[in-house]
Amino acid sequence: MIKVFCGDMNLSETLLSGQCFRICELEDGSFDVILSDRVINVFQRGSYLFVNSNNYDDLENVVINYFDLNRNYSEIINNLKMNNLDFSDVLDKCSSYRILRQDPLEMLFSYIISQNNNVKRIMGSIELFCKLYGNVVNFRDKEYYLFPTYDRIINLKLEDLQVLKIGFRDKYILSAIEFLERNKDFVIVTNNMSTFDALNYLTQIKGVGMKVASCILLFGFARFDTFPIDTWVIKFVKNFYGFDGNSIQIKEFLENKFSENIGLCIQYMFHYNRNIKEHILLDNLPK
Repeated sequence: MIKVFCGDMNLSETLLSGQCFRICELEDGSFDVILSDRVINVFQRGSYLFVNSNNYDDLENVVINYFDLNRNYSEIINNLKMNNLDFSDVLDKCSSYRILRQDPLEMLFSYIISQNNNVKRIMGSIELFCKLYGNVVNFRDKEYYLFPTYDRIINLKLEDLQVLKIGFRDKYILSAIEFLERNKDFVIVTNNMSTFDALNYLTQIKGVGMKVASCILLFGFARFDTFPIDTWVIKFVKNFYGFDGNSIQIKEFLENKFSENIGLCIQYMFHYNRNIKEHILLDNLPK
């Protein structure tokens, strides 16, 4: 087991925020988390994470990267508060919540599957996908399945995807596979693009609109400057700020307020309203 300094990060808030589909909270309060190349068990005591794994190769750096521990969230929040005093309470209440740096390939497929779906079904479909086509890991007397590698994914056909029973999404997954065949350096290319170009690049995939593309970039590439403006966000902004407008006007309004951290701030909005119980803003907002 290794010990990793995590500052004021809250492990439970971060892992249970809805951004990660491959976690399991255990009775002892720890979490099993399936990463791209290993499984970890992690729990928090004060300002430290305690981590066990089936693979200790460079484990400390893997954990630091996954939980985004090298980013100075305090500086980001303080800078945001200077120009957004009306958002200070949200920032204070969410300051321990981190954006995970997850595997881009996994995020590509996971957020395609997530469309018009609920969390339980999303997690079940991703788990079956991994069980069928990913490598098995034995950890703490239990079998886990890693997300399939590029080489395995690239050979899948529509009939292989239909067993997942994900409906119309199987054709979108097939489109993503065909996209990867044409773009073998997908991760490197996307990393080197501006966010604007990356959004246009990802939306070449059938079934990937701006919402899914933004989620892929936020959770798979740590692009804090993008997030879709959907009905939930419009309602939040109207009730929190009294600003009533269409999605384009709301997007411009939030970009002017939060600039390169709009994605992070919208995640904080979700977290604040959904999980900070004493500060529920809109009981009728989608959960």
